[in-house]
Amino acid sequence: MDLGSGSMIKNLSQQNSCHNNEGPCLLPLKQQDNNTKGKRLWDGNTNATSTFSTVSIMKLAKQRLLRIKSRDVGSGAASLLIASELEDQSECDALPSGEASEDMELALLLQAAAEKVANRQWVQAQKLLSLCDLSASINGNPVQRVVYYFSEGLRERIDRESGRYLAEEFGERLRMKKPLDVQQAEIHLRPDLMECQQEFPLQLASQSAAIQAILDAVERSKRVHLIDFGINNGSHWTLIMQNLANRYDCPLEILRITAVGSSKEMLEAVGNQLSSFAKSLRLPFEFLMVISELKDLKPDHFDFQRDEAVAIYSEFRLSTQLACPNHLETLLQVVKNINPFIMAIIEIEATVNTRDFPTRFYNGLVFCSAVFDALRHTLEHRATFRKWMEEVVFCQMIGNMVATEGRRRLVRFESIVFWRDFLAKCGMMETEFSNLAVTQAGILLRRCNKSSSCSINVDGKSLIFGWEGTSIHSVSAWKFKDH
Repeated sequence: MDLGSGSMIKNLSQQNSCHNNEGPCLLPLKQQDNNTKGKRLWDGNTNATSTFSTVSIMKLAKQRLLRIKSRDVGSGAASLLIASELEDQSECDALPSGEASEDMELALLLQAAAEKVANRQWVQAQKLLSLCDLSASINGNPVQRVVYYFSEGLRERIDRESGRYLAEEFGERLRMKKPLDVQQAEIHLRPDLMECQQEFPLQLASQSAAIQAILDAVERSKRVHLIDFGINNGSHWTLIMQNLANRYDCPLEILRITAVGSSKEMLEAVGNQLSSFAKSLRLPFEFLMVISELKDLKPDHFDFQRDEAVAIYSEFRLSTQLACPNHLETLLQVVKNINPFIMAIIEIEATVNTRDFPTRFYNGLVFCSAVFDALRHTLEHRATFRKWMEEVVFCQMIGNMVATEGRRRLVRFESIVFWRDFLAKCGMMETEFSNLAVTQAGILLRRCNKSSSCSINVDGKSLIFGWEGTSIHSVSAWKFKDH
């Protein structure tokens, strides 16, 4: 799962010039299980599982924490653990046992620590986090790994809000982390990353649906121009290139792809790979680059030709502009001026763009737990890729989401409900996906190691891809009224 990888993490290290620091809270806490409403198009879950997933453990821990709080047993770590033990004895049939029971206790401690942080009770929060350290591990099971990263995020938040971030020890801890240059890592690992991402079912199925929406929109066009707002490794374009190369009813005269990004070296590497692939297909092809941040994009950055059908593809990019809503509005004005045949959008289907820290923390915790489970089950033989995703992408994503506020908080995922409202206000119309798009996505999900955990739901005219009941991606297609 790419998550915008290099481009998103690069944004986390930048300062923003916006004065509008926070986005709206759209969903109440009772809806934060992130389940999708609407018609279920495909669900591989035919047999219930007896094991406890990371998400279920996090949710059960949340329920237990609420029950313990209602009994007013005290706020210290010792009181919390005693109350938890008593509950185990009274409700043992309904709770996990063995390793799952230990994971439940760990999840309980983490969420209790988050509440203390929200209440600015730093000392009690630190004590609970110290207990988390006894089991949380970057090399443990998914629960232990998720708790590790969220614990680090809480510690950084404590340091920032208590003023300790000015202290020498905090600066030393940040220096010890030495975050990788993600774009350089992507260039170095490109062949392996492309191969692994093409095996991650939710990523591949989401891309397939978006690509098919574009193919449907340009099916009668001989000259096609695709604009990618965040091309990453470019593997998704091999799908459309193969399709266009085999299109005989309306032979293609030229395919042009314009990639937008801030790293010329990275875009050149992708362009060389795609050009080589097009040559192997004997596909007329031209690769163009726009070296620019999305917020600085202008219509005259693009080279358009007569009679070409223009389509825009945006994967995990629009949410990166939410820290400054005027940036997103400016970008969509550029899109309107381009007036594409279609704009295909893939976004993270989670609501973490809220001022309310407990809600944001829990939403992010559930989402990341689902992704860690999905990576574990679908890419068991790709341990290097899983570790790269967790230790590079998710480490920095979780840290930004949990530890920062205001313009520094750039991880602001929203639900399809938000995007539908926002894009409609910009004059865009949601379009339905074809049966072929849905069918192909379902076939890709069925091929994965644990297809029973995957699902496709429809929300409005958009598709929601999920893992064991938790929404992961939204895929939507949009047009302006002229088209």
